[in-house]
Amino acid sequence: MYGNGMAVGVLLGALAMLLAMPVAPAVAGDIHRWVDDDGTVRFSDKPRPESSDRERQVYDRQGFVREVVPAPPTAEEREAAAEERRRAEQAQESGEDPALDQAARKRQLERVYDSLAEIDSLRERRIAALENNVRMSERQARVLERERDRIERQQARNPDSAALRARYADELEDVQGRLDRERAYQERQQARIDEMNAQFDADAEDYRALVLEEED
Repeated sequence: MYGNGMAVGVLLGALAMLLAMPVAPAVAGDIHRWVDDDGTVRFSDKPRPESSDRERQVYDRQGFVREVVPAPPTAEEREAAAEERRRAEQAQESGEDPALDQAARKRQLERVYDSLAEIDSLRERRIAALENNVRMSERQARVLERERDRIERQQARNPDSAALRARYADELEDVQGRLDRERAYQERQQARIDEMNAQFDADAEDYRALVLEEED
């Protein structure tokens, strides 16, 4: 029950001692309060150098707080502030506005999709069409592989005929070219499937964040 009264008494005593000190010109009458490394509250008519990295309170001669001097930012805070300024400057130079970009993205999603279920349904239809293309190409590739094997067997049965060897070589070159094109087509279709899945994933995520959450 005496804790607050004792603290007030200590503060008034410290102020009284400072009031008895010779008054210097200008702002020398200000009283600086800070906390040292041991947690002890200190008072002085001059700011202590070791308190430069801590918040300080400046009192006038009547004991009223005249100014609160905040602690300077840490190295991490200065680095974070510099990074934020750099990003803001880049966005300003490029004319980008995140809020405007999100609004445009929201309008785009609302024009294309009526619901999250529609995103999944459209994904299934488009991916199914691409996968069907891959299956048809794989069947064609198997037909070409059998044709290539047949020509190679005929070539092996007629090793002495120069005319047949030339014909078989042309046929093999044609079949192999068609087979290579089918395989390249399958790779392109699979790449489209992967890209489409990634796009639908992004659409679904943005739809949840920009459309559904705002509706809630």
